[in-house]
Amino acid sequence: MAVASASFPSPPEAEPPECPVCLSPFDDASVVPRVLPCGHSLCGSCISSLPPASASAAAASLRCPLCSQCVPFSRALGPSSLPKNLALLSLLPSLPNPSPARAAAAGAASAAPPPPLPLHAAHSRLFARFRHAILPESASPLQSTPPGPTPAGPVLGSIASDLGAPWFCLQGHPVSLLSVKVPAGGEPSQEAAFYRPSHGSRVVAAIDALSGAAREEMLDLVAASSRLARRVCRVYGAWMGPEVSTLWLVSERHTHGVPRSLEERSDQLEMVARIGAVGMEACEALMGLHGEGLVLGCLRLDCFRLDPFGRCLLDLNEVLALCRGVRAGACLSKDGALVAPEISAVLSDATRMRSRDFDGLIGCSSDVWLLGCILVVLVTGDEQLAAGWNTDGSHDDWQKEVLTRLDAALAGTQLEPLAAITVSCLSYEPEDRPEIADVWKCIRGSWMKPGGNALAAADDVAAQKSFRCLLLGELSSMYSGPAVESDGKMQASRGSDDNSSTPDDEINRGCMSNESVCTEGVDEVQRDGVLKSSTLLAHRDCVTGLAIGGGFLFSCSYDKTINVWSLQDLSHVQTLKGHEHKITAVVVVDNDNQSLCISGDSGSGIFVWLVDSSLNEEPLIKWYEHNDWIYRGVHCLAVSGTGYLYTGSKDKTIKAWSLEDYSLRCTMTGHKSTVSCLAVASGILYSGSWDGTIRSWWLTDHSPLSVLEDDTPGSIAPVLSIATEANFVISSYESGCLKIWKDDVIVKSEKLQNGSIYAVKLNGKWLYTGGMDKVINIQELLDDESDVEIRDVASIACDSVVTSILYWGERLLVGLSNREIKVYDKGS
Repeated sequence: MAVASASFPSPPEAEPPECPVCLSPFDDASVVPRVLPCGHSLCGSCISSLPPASASAAAASLRCPLCSQCVPFSRALGPSSLPKNLALLSLLPSLPNPSPARAAAAGAASAAPPPPLPLHAAHSRLFARFRHAILPESASPLQSTPPGPTPAGPVLGSIASDLGAPWFCLQGHPVSLLSVKVPAGGEPSQEAAFYRPSHGSRVVAAIDALSGAAREEMLDLVAASSRLARRVCRVYGAWMGPEVSTLWLVSERHTHGVPRSLEERSDQLEMVARIGAVGMEACEALMGLHGEGLVLGCLRLDCFRLDPFGRCLLDLNEVLALCRGVRAGACLSKDGALVAPEISAVLSDATRMRSRDFDGLIGCSSDVWLLGCILVVLVTGDEQLAAGWNTDGSHDDWQKEVLTRLDAALAGTQLEPLAAITVSCLSYEPEDRPEIADVWKCIRGSWMKPGGNALAAADDVAAQKSFRCLLLGELSSMYSGPAVESDGKMQASRGSDDNSSTPDDEINRGCMSNESVCTEGVDEVQRDGVLKSSTLLAHRDCVTGLAIGGGFLFSCSYDKTINVWSLQDLSHVQTLKGHEHKITAVVVVDNDNQSLCISGDSGSGIFVWLVDSSLNEEPLIKWYEHNDWIYRGVHCLAVSGTGYLYTGSKDKTIKAWSLEDYSLRCTMTGHKSTVSCLAVASGILYSGSWDGTIRSWWLTDHSPLSVLEDDTPGSIAPVLSIATEANFVISSYESGCLKIWKDDVIVKSEKLQNGSIYAVKLNGKWLYTGGMDKVINIQELLDDESDVEIRDVASIACDSVVTSILYWGERLLVGLSNREIKVYDKGS
């Protein structure tokens, strides 16, 4: 098949592509690369000189010299019947002295605008990155919006329906939701009433309004929690309610907290076992986050939760809520908030917070301090003692008091060695603190039998150059509650100082490096205009087809007329009359010297109209396909670059008519019912029928190629429309189903609407469908090597049944059964 057109810049030293047979460099004049049906490209001269594959098929085949495959080839039509390899032509160097005509064409091509995209297409790249970090609308974890202002802390909810990959969450599973504040003015613009963005589009639009640093932080949390299963509570992703524009970060939630379990300890052995288990699992959670490039900055014991199996997990939503309280001054040391001295110094330094200069100040050692404080709380049960380093008195005195309390609690137990390493974790200088792995080894070696206490070196942490601190990040600065008085010992910078930022803050906020700052590139925030609509009204009955060519828009209708509209201002130009029956299809052929409008009707009439400035009201030629009233009726039309017009009819056949003398050249049979739709792509003709099958035919000799059929029981339904592009074939059915075929293999089947889908249009990766439900679905086709998906982008409510869809320029043109043509475009 022909390779899709693309623009690939050729390196200066690269040689131009050449024909693999004669080794002549390709050009766009005499040595044009032509694509054989096997996929290989040769020049036209070499194709003409190749011998036939066999004596019996001398005029209809040849054997490819590269793969030895026998492929169909019409020697009567010659190499010009084969498609050009546009990708190879794009690699050709520009000619030094192009002709005036070619120079004008090249100038027009270079001045052409980029391919138009539908509304919200600017978020496509962003969605590709967040596709597994957006919960479906059916998850509905929040049944009702909390009254009053959006809370800064977590809100409890539960999953409303089972979720499959990649979340694997059962219905009723408890979750916590943390609001993510969208900046003022960043909310999506109000859309027209008929335009309804999908849930995914609404979420992506809200994420797009966040700063680049906040988006990266969200991605890091979702990805890290997924890889650190059973160490931290899973952060499922972002979600929005159907009515409220609040963006929520949804995380796994477990009801039992660690403090409650330690208060229930009954004897010394049980205490040692629980402290050892919780301490080791806390070490593993922090080491895992450090391996992902994340440090916490602050912590509290109730940030750890116990799952149903008694395993200790770190709740990242609770950590973010605590970080917000610390940043706003609402959570202080007297409330049990644990913050390392170096972090406290950074928060109190307004100048440093504005400059975001954390180089060499923040790293894993700050979380080592937090781990030491957590162990103190676990052993002594005294949160004030753990957070009392910055109260009146020296740090050394506080450290001695901690050691005394730990020795008293652990004396004579297996965890007695834990006291010394815990106190070393609380060293004022970060470089004097041990590694978290050393603490883990101490607990395991003391609590469990010797042997098997080796821990692999954390090479990923050692090689980590930069870390993202949650306390200093964007998500922690989103706090809308009232500020409180600080105790003077640990004070977060806030107010005008905290809100002041430099342009670099949007990228580097919350990310610090031991050597150099390194952040990923983020999508530039883009804004779309509001979708607007206008109505073209000239027909008196159902609109059945739309086509563009020769600078005009053509619309046909059951009222037996074709209306012509100017593409410049969409004004009505002329009405073409002559059909005696309902017009069912219209196509336009743009040749080098003229354009033709061709229409077919339910009485088997085929009319050809010359498209020029005069727009003659009389057809150039007309003829009738059938005289038998039983099989009479043209249902669909298609044209190809090989000089043929194709008609699909009620008599179950496809006929090929020459555009030179309008004679019948071939009749293709195989369908068992009416041929309802036709499409041409990559040298292949596709036909859909009411028998539920799609057949493909070579354009070179009109021989059958393959049959696309879904063998699933109960899936047979009449095919109503086909769209093709590259190696995809998309078909719509009377049952409301949409099926996607890739390389002649069905890869997706989905019930899209309740009623029949009469129109489907594929424009690049954007898919438009409409039919009996009076709704136009806009979707994005996502294709990777392993899977093909379609994601909902938006829907447009119509006043009547959708019969035809056409995308041109930046306009979506829709034909309706109520005789209207709707034009949707993006306003400024």
